[in-house]
Amino acid sequence: MQAGVLPCILEKGKRTTKNRDKAFMKRPIDLINERYNSLRKSEQRVARFIQNHVEEVVLLSLQSLANKCSTSDATVLRFCRSLGFYGFSDFKASLVPQLVRNEHTTHLEVDPNLDYKDKKVQFLQNFQQQLKSTLRNCDYDEIKKVATRISQADKTLITGLGGSAGVAHIFSDSLGSIGVFSTCPLDTTMMLNLVSMHQDNDVLVCISHSGETEEIVFTAKQAREQGMFTVGITNFSPSPLVENVEVSLITGVSDNLLGSYSCQSRISQLAILELVLYEVSQKLAADLLIETNR
Repeated sequence: MQAGVLPCILEKGKRTTKNRDKAFMKRPIDLINERYNSLRKSEQRVARFIQNHVEEVVLLSLQSLANKCSTSDATVLRFCRSLGFYGFSDFKASLVPQLVRNEHTTHLEVDPNLDYKDKKVQFLQNFQQQLKSTLRNCDYDEIKKVATRISQADKTLITGLGGSAGVAHIFSDSLGSIGVFSTCPLDTTMMLNLVSMHQDNDVLVCISHSGETEEIVFTAKQAREQGMFTVGITNFSPSPLVENVEVSLITGVSDNLLGSYSCQSRISQLAILELVLYEVSQKLAADLLIETNR
């Protein structure tokens, strides 16, 4: 980065950050990962360029960025506003703290020409960075809220399809191992039947990487309309699943060639659920101690 440019942008960032709503204080690259699916195709081109050229972007004008993305100035501005920023200058200034800390939150494509040891290093960097991003953006108050409801529930229903079904089964088994009654139906018809017979304090956990799986979204909507406490584990916000659950926990996995079929998305889902599991176990232990001392 050119000498003298960073301090200038940083000072501007201090002024504009004060004006930004608290809801948009996440790191901008994490915010892009989270909202990528809700962007228009032209805005996604802008997002991909920024993810791969963060240091260059802070030195570009709005028009220069638009030219590099083969799109219009209006698209770049719309992209910034889609993330909650007032404009491009505001967005650009928000990138500076991340550059100062020398943080990189993008998925690095593994070079097929590398030898085995170097490939392992790149894979490790990807997984470490993704877990840091997922846990950093996780709202721990929401984690504890979900854990409290699960620990008090008569039963917890967990649903997911495709790759998310495996994650759902692992979480269900883990809850069972600490004494929490949970079930993971094999099909949505069975899940809807269980939802219709729910008790007042039952919990439904819906897992969908895209947040757009129709059967999962429909189940969540039906459960919430019937007064059931609903939780969504997804990668994108906004998304149909987020709109139909009471609490949403976002993984924020950056886009890569394998998309939802990547193991990274499952690992991030499991990382969040591991936090929930830990909090549930702590609450059960505390409740047991209170009961024992009576």
